[in-house]
Amino acid sequence: MIDLMNRNRALRIGQLTLKVGGVVVGLVFTLIATFRDLITASDSPTQEDDVLGSSIRGGDLNFRTGKFDDGTDPAGWYGRD
Repeated sequence: MIDLMNRNRALRIGQLTLKVGGVVVGLVFTLIATFRDLITASDSPTQEDDVLGSSIRGGDLNFRTGKFDDGTDPAGWYGRD
């Protein structure tokens, strides 16, 4: 009879361990997903927003767009009026 009670106790401990382990694994995956979303959502400048990068490339200053280009924009102007 005591042998049956000991096996029952071992089964309960095993079930509790599995439940706690499942919760811990779920929390770990949630944290990983959150960090992944934070890293991918960071603001990185696009080519249009990169004013310094466009000025380093050289060319003529297009006063309509405020960026340097090759001087072929038909709607832009390249000298002070």
